[in-house]
Amino acid sequence: MTRKEWLLIVILAVFTVFSMAFAPSASPPPMQEAVAAVLPMEVATATFTAMPTMTATATFTATPSVTPSATATPTATHTPTETPTPTATLTPTATPYPFDTRADLPRYIYIDQETQWMYVFEHGELIRDMPCSTGLPEWDKTTEPWSGTVGAYWGTFTAFGVYADDAWYLYPCLGSILIHSLPYTWEDDVKVYQGAEHLGVRPSSRGCIRLSPEDAAWLTEWNPEGAYCTITEPFTEKWRTILSSQP
Repeated sequence: MTRKEWLLIVILAVFTVFSMAFAPSASPPPMQEAVAAVLPMEVATATFTAMPTMTATATFTATPSVTPSATATPTATHTPTETPTPTATLTPTATPYPFDTRADLPRYIYIDQETQWMYVFEHGELIRDMPCSTGLPEWDKTTEPWSGTVGAYWGTFTAFGVYADDAWYLYPCLGSILIHSLPYTWEDDVKVYQGAEHLGVRPSSRGCIRLSPEDAAWLTEWNPEGAYCTITEPFTEKWRTILSSQP
């Protein structure tokens, strides 16, 4: 805009102000009437209650980060256990005898013709064993198998030109079968025993059971009368074979 234009505007403005200032106030100007027509007579004063500004406060609760702590791995601790002291267990041992020792009997005598050995038991417990010599493997001298009780004490007797001590009767068989000491003869009032080398080795008698003088005396002291006795089979063929090969 030019200076003239600005000046004209200023003059108009001043004129307008003065006109309004000095104009009569009997009737409102047209603008005021228009405003009064629109607005009601009672102007309600609007009271504005300021709504509280809700400030959303973000509350953040810090959830603690659970840092897994190192789990201690239990270390196996060796607790020494007391080693139990082994209890001695009585292991039943096999009987060393291939026959019944007759624990049911108070006294028992077993004569084994295969081994040429005599065993004496009390209630199944061995109290003495001793070598012996039974009858030769010939028809009139063999010691027959037998079981029974020991008979009476005969003491010293003589037969076939020899003597024997501590004789105990067993049973009859082509004569009398006895348990007795080795046979002997008298020489210058001294007993000379026969067949000691055969005891526990081979049969050598005429059917009786021979023992050493010491064992025969012990048997008499033990007193076998009434004791149960078993004599095994004579194993005749075995002894025939063995004796036929000897000079």
